[in-house]
Amino acid sequence: MDLKKLFSVLLISSLCIFSGCLNPYGQYYTDHTGGANILENPNIIVSTDEPKLIQGSNVENDGIRMLEDGYLLIGVSSFNAANVNQKSAIEQAKKVHADTVIVYSQYTNTVSGSMPVTVPNTQTTYHSGNIYGSRGGFANYSGTSTTYGTQTTYVPYSIMRYDYLATYWVKIKLPRLGIHFEDLTDELRKKVESNKGVYIIAVIKGSPAFNADLLKGDIIRKLNNIEIIDKNHLINLIAENKEQRIELEIFRNEKTIIKQVQLN
Repeated sequence: MDLKKLFSVLLISSLCIFSGCLNPYGQYYTDHTGGANILENPNIIVSTDEPKLIQGSNVENDGIRMLEDGYLLIGVSSFNAANVNQKSAIEQAKKVHADTVIVYSQYTNTVSGSMPVTVPNTQTTYHSGNIYGSRGGFANYSGTSTTYGTQTTYVPYSIMRYDYLATYWVKIKLPRLGIHFEDLTDELRKKVESNKGVYIIAVIKGSPAFNADLLKGDIIRKLNNIEIIDKNHLINLIAENKEQRIELEIFRNEKTIIKQVQLN
């Protein structure tokens, strides 16, 4: 067997052994939509273009930037493997109808060893000579004989492995208020001396909240003078006041601020 061809086969075999021959971005994909069909969601702008691939740098900062730009996270792929082509991430993005995929990779370790390879071992022997008869005659002869067998050799390999992460995003229509928010952490509860309220983790550009100068980190205490209990309570209040002008009580920099916001 040609040595170049042999090592090519070994390389492909070793990659399949250590990373798998399936698309790992799909094999280790976790859905964040609760199984919803995003094609049927009227609030999602489904793109028909080739998904954009972005090389990420910081997961948290990149995520906030995507939220501020009006994107929604729909899924994540996470796995450890040998070198994986980034085109596989785009294939998974197409499958889940993502507009953008952000990929991350970090070297973890190198796996080394040797792989036994059995190859044919064929030996051909050439025979020739003279044969003399008892009465003085003679004759020449020549020929070959072939012995078929195999031999095993060990080929060293060294494979670098990486932690991979990919986040998948879709573009959404401008929501009624335009903020992403969470329940108060223990630290924030102590800061405002209350269990009630939510804090803003991102403000969508061009939204009513953006135009009213709500900021990341603001704590929303009240809507139309109604105390906000938690995240779900605020979601319900926003739905009840759609297309209305609302008043928000905000806690920012140790001060209470009142904001008027016209909901979409």
